Amino acid sequence: DDSQEDERYLKDEDEVLISKKKFRLMNRPTIAELKNKVERADLVEAHDVTSSDPEFLLYLKALPGTVPVPRHWGRKRKYLQGKRGIEKAPFQLPDFIAKTGISDVRSALDEDESKQNAKQKNRSRVAPKMGALDVDYRTLHDAFFKHQNKASIQDKL
Repeated sequence: DDSQEDERYLKDEDEVLISKKKFRLMNRPTIAELKNKVERADLVEAHDVTSSDPEFLLYLKALPGTVPVPRHWGRKRKYLQGKRGIEKAPFQLPDFIAKTGISDVRSALDEDESKQNAKQKNRSRVAPKMGALDVDYRTLHDAFFKHQNKASIQDKL
């Protein structure tokens, strides 16, 4: 079997031996050839030619009910980590929550925290005081169950 295998890697009649890697690269189909061979040319991608059996791969891709692999699975970067330069608008509280006055209470707390020195901040981190963010529960209930309108929720989605 080894002699037959060696014969496959001969180049022309010059008896020059080629490595398996070079032989595979030489016999790799081009994207255009693959698109001509298969029924659904729209499924052919640039990396399909590097598979061990590209025609079978494209046959599997063309089967009904086959879901394409998401493009980010083959990338080195984590999903959505390449969007560093895109500025995102700051989050805006919906009107029905903003009317409760919770943003004023939070800004007052943030202001108090900014006045603390490092020792006080660490102490509050280790032993936090609960109940500092006091908003009337009736107001919150009314905001979410009476004044909330469905149109504003669907706009955010």
